[in-house]
Amino acid sequence: MAATARLADDAITTVWVGGSSIDLSCPDPAIVCFREIGNTLSKIARFNGRYEGPLYSVAQHCVVGAQALINEGESAMHAALFLLHDAHEWILGDLITPAAKLYAAVGRELYGEANVLDAIGACKTAWDEAIYFAAGLPGPEAWSRKQRATVENMDKRMQLAEAVALFGPRAAAHFPKSETPKLTGAIKPWPPMKAEEEFRKLAYRLIGEDRVLERASIVAANRALR
Repeated sequence: MAATARLADDAITTVWVGGSSIDLSCPDPAIVCFREIGNTLSKIARFNGRYEGPLYSVAQHCVVGAQALINEGESAMHAALFLLHDAHEWILGDLITPAAKLYAAVGRELYGEANVLDAIGACKTAWDEAIYFAAGLPGPEAWSRKQRATVENMDKRMQLAEAVALFGPRAAAHFPKSETPKLTGAIKPWPPMKAEEEFRKLAYRLIGEDRVLERASIVAANRALR
């Protein structure tokens, strides 16, 4: 990722750590901090939290799925790619698929706009590229067929397993059948602090502790200058 390509001409700013701001329309590896990613994802609920009981976080989803790949004999590279596959939600939030489809349908039927899903996908992809670049990993546009299939299949398998665990057996009817991931334990929500810690530990293992800490230092220094 030699240069940062803007997603929009106008700056789209949002408040950030310490009361600073960042431009959502400018995906930039320089602001990527994996410790901050883990912290944010640990507080974002899968399925928008519509199940009974405590929050089951995106951070836990990423950690459990990455560990399942390791348990199944996949490479550390595949596990690392999965660990970060939802990391764009750290900056863009979690727009669940049904909601995205609703916006696309309304845009098409009421306003004649046929590219809403493409626009959403372009934003996610651009931030994914910045995040994976900061991790020293190939971005999704450079993934091999094997890498893409491994990440996407585990995501679908985790979605079904999580839905059944969180909503009950009837939820299985809403998702394609798939093989249950080789989990380390039952799917039970972790408290946010545990989810953040487990994400950090696996990031140290799969991305490298030195790189994770270096990124945290770079981001802190850049923020101090803004």
